[in-house]
Amino acid sequence: MIDVLRINGYSELMTGTYTIRSAHANDEATIKALIHAEQLDPLNVHWQNFLVAEEAGRIIGIGQVKLYPSGRELGSLVVVADRRQNGVGGAIINALIARERGPLRLFCLAFREPYYAKFGFRRCGLRDLPGEFKLKYQ
Repeated sequence: MIDVLRINGYSELMTGTYTIRSAHANDEATIKALIHAEQLDPLNVHWQNFLVAEEAGRIIGIGQVKLYPSGRELGSLVVVADRRQNGVGGAIINALIARERGPLRLFCLAFREPYYAKFGFRRCGLRDLPGEFKLKYQ
């Protein structure tokens, strides 16, 4: 399990040939399709919490911060297959982190920890988690 504290600001970000922007209502179907295709947790998915990477009118990546009473979780990160390994995921993560205040949690498989460590995330134990995070991940 990963935890980070970052304090920055966020605005729309143009990176290379794509733009990172807040999701719109008409992005909801694409967001849900990408989450379903990658078999990610479909719970607590609200388009209003998402940033999307858009290139030539096509959504090529998504990510959100899930809101809980005792904290926030960075999640639902997906980059379409033909745009992976090109920094799209990292740009989304940086933009999500930049608009947050206070602790931000991320849950990932152990082999992905080195990737997320580049963004300042670090491993934490289950006993260090607040309230519903413990229930969700026990």
